[in-house]
Amino acid sequence: MHILMVSLDFIPTVGGITAHVYELSKALKALGHKVSIVTKTTENATKPFEVVDDINVYRIKLKFIGITYGFQINRFIKKNLVHINPDLIHIHGMRPLEFYDIKNIPLVYTNHTSGYLKRLKKGGYRIPLMKKLFSKPDLFLAPSEELLKTPFAIRAPKVYIPNGIDFYKFDPNAIAKKELRFTLGIKEDHQVAIITRRLVQKNGVKYLGEAMEFIKNKHLFMVVIGDGEEKEIIYNLLQKWIPERFVMLGSMRHDQIVMYYNVADFSVLPSLMEATSISGLEAMASGLPLVGTRVGGIPDLIDDGINGFLCDPASPQSLAFAIDKLLNSDIKGMGDMSRQKAKQFDWSVIAQKTIDAYRRVV
Repeated sequence: MHILMVSLDFIPTVGGITAHVYELSKALKALGHKVSIVTKTTENATKPFEVVDDINVYRIKLKFIGITYGFQINRFIKKNLVHINPDLIHIHGMRPLEFYDIKNIPLVYTNHTSGYLKRLKKGGYRIPLMKKLFSKPDLFLAPSEELLKTPFAIRAPKVYIPNGIDFYKFDPNAIAKKELRFTLGIKEDHQVAIITRRLVQKNGVKYLGEAMEFIKNKHLFMVVIGDGEEKEIIYNLLQKWIPERFVMLGSMRHDQIVMYYNVADFSVLPSLMEATSISGLEAMASGLPLVGTRVGGIPDLIDDGINGFLCDPASPQSLAFAIDKLLNSDIKGMGDMSRQKAKQFDWSVIAQKTIDAYRRVV
């Protein structure tokens, strides 16, 4: 099968959709399928065509404002359809769905988190617009049960397929843990939380900073990897409540982040909205228990009291209580349970589930 992925987000940009499209595409290739990708140019990726990990990548230099992007993408696909010749087109995110009008090729759509939930929350004229958009796909996928729910009926069958991870890339390493902790100035008695998130409103890291006021455990050390509009707010909160017990390492490429999971004892997902969190899955594969909010796909990752604890979103007190509870639990045993559970989310498993879903329309 030849699958044409369409996504505004693709490497070298970072983020959940980028990781999803890239890793799923590689896993589909490993199963023997051909994959091509249509995406946009970036400052660090300007070639109109290149081959990345045996995947054909077509990049469009999008002009003007975002509302026209769907038109430009649709025009490019139609112009190159005979050359690319896909059996199926798989769109990620709502923007490329706008203006889409290609006939006679099955269309699959994955409903990723923020864009959809933000439009849904705002409501108004956006609801009939989404109804029109969602009438186009032949198959409707989502990485959480929450994202399968629409306030109107659609013709496409809905299938929940979680995000995934390259499970065997993540291997707890005691030597790396000791070396990295020394480098970062982490003391032996510190219990380390890692947060690998973009520091934007939807990811809720600000509430984690506010939770430090209520944390009883004085051995907690925070490692924050990521950048974004709330960086200064989060820094000031951590500096106020746990000075000398945190580091903020800024934005990193995905391949750089991997080794830092070895530093930590657990990971935190304080999100206000989330699909099946890829950073959460990576932490699990690294043998870390989780503390996370009861939103989106996070409860699919955390068996409360087994491999971590759940808390209320946007509640510093609830988050602090869950962290203290974890710090007083068998962190190592819970981490082992996390790693065991993470195996079912390996991209090879997710890719096969995706192919099985594709077969419903191809």
